[in-house]
Amino acid sequence: MILSGREVLTRQLVRNLRDITQQQPCGIDLTLRQTSAWTSAATIDFDNTKRQASKTSILPFNPTHAITLHHGAYLVDFNETVQVPLNGMGSIFPRSSLWRSGVGITAGVVDAGYQGALGALLEVNNPNGVVLFRDAKLAQIVFEELGEMVEGYSGIYQASTSSVGRDGTGRADDL
Repeated sequence: MILSGREVLTRQLVRNLRDITQQQPCGIDLTLRQTSAWTSAATIDFDNTKRQASKTSILPFNPTHAITLHHGAYLVDFNETVQVPLNGMGSIFPRSSLWRSGVGITAGVVDAGYQGALGALLEVNNPNGVVLFRDAKLAQIVFEELGEMVEGYSGIYQASTSSVGRDGTGRADDL
């Protein structure tokens, strides 16, 4: 069963909202906190023994609290954080105003038991780029209930404060 936006707020699954208008019929709007660019390669393997996250560099907003992004891929962090119950999961979808403008959002499953920051891959496919303002509504998180309680997420991103992990450096130190 998909939870309504009202139910998500009642259960306090999403925190640090900017405004009550972020509540939607089927979820909660997620807003832009920061944008980063990748500055190194990543290493991905099967059992995480060689895993190394890419390093990133935060891109600054201009004095009017906007950022111009050119064609390419970026990492975005949202203002909102989550606390997913052991019988739930989340999915992040782009708002239609993004894809109508040639911009996409891609994110993974938000596992049962995960608590912490949210981020996503933002892809600017519009050859003219896009201008984003701080706190712009970019995505929507939708929660579904699982048929049973599960053990829950216990990976390196648990309790993180940004999408690059707990230490904010892009390093996965606690493999």
